[in-house]
Amino acid sequence: MENPYKRKKDPEASKQLILDTAAEIGATADWHQVTFQAIADKTGLSKGGIIHHFRNKEELLEELVRQSLTELTDWIVEEKRTLGNDIAPIAFLRFVIKKSSDLHYRRTMKVILQAALINEHYKKMWHEWFTEHIAGGSIEDLDVNSQIIMLVADGLWFADNLNLYNISEKSKAQIVNKLMNLN
Repeated sequence: MENPYKRKKDPEASKQLILDTAAEIGATADWHQVTFQAIADKTGLSKGGIIHHFRNKEELLEELVRQSLTELTDWIVEEKRTLGNDIAPIAFLRFVIKKSSDLHYRRTMKVILQAALINEHYKKMWHEWFTEHIAGGSIEDLDVNSQIIMLVADGLWFADNLNLYNISEKSKAQIVNKLMNLN
C-alpha cells in the first residue's frame, strides 16, 4: 500500500493509515503478526513515524479497539434511527447482517475478537460496550424475544468473524423478517 499521506501535512491521515493497516494485517493473519516493521513495509511510513503516533503495539491496539467501538456505536445509533425504534438487539442484528460484507468492519471486528480472546482488558471493554449499547443494562433485564434476537445476532457475528460458515443474503433477510415478528 503506497502511503499517500505525509506526516507533516496530515498527521491524522497518517495515524488512520497506521490503524487501517494494523487492522488489515491483524485480520488476515493474527494480531501477533502486526509489527511496526510490517506496518512500515505496507504503508511506506518509517518505523519512527509510526512510533510518533503509537509508542508501542499495545497503545496501537488500544486505539484500534477504542476507535472501532466508537464507529460501532455510531453505526448502531444510525441503524436504530433508520428503524425508527430504540430496540438495540434488532438494530444490532440488522447491523451485523448489513455490515457482514463491509471489509473495514470485518477487519476491525476480527481484531476486536482477537483482542478480547487474548486480553481481559479488551474483553471487559467489549462487555461494557455491549452492555451499554445493545443490552441497555443487564442482559437479564431484556425480554426473552430481545434476548433471542441478541443471541442470533451474536451467533452471526461470531460466524462471520471466525469464518465458520457463510449464510446467503436471502437467508439472512429471512432471519431478520422472522425475528422482527417476535417484537
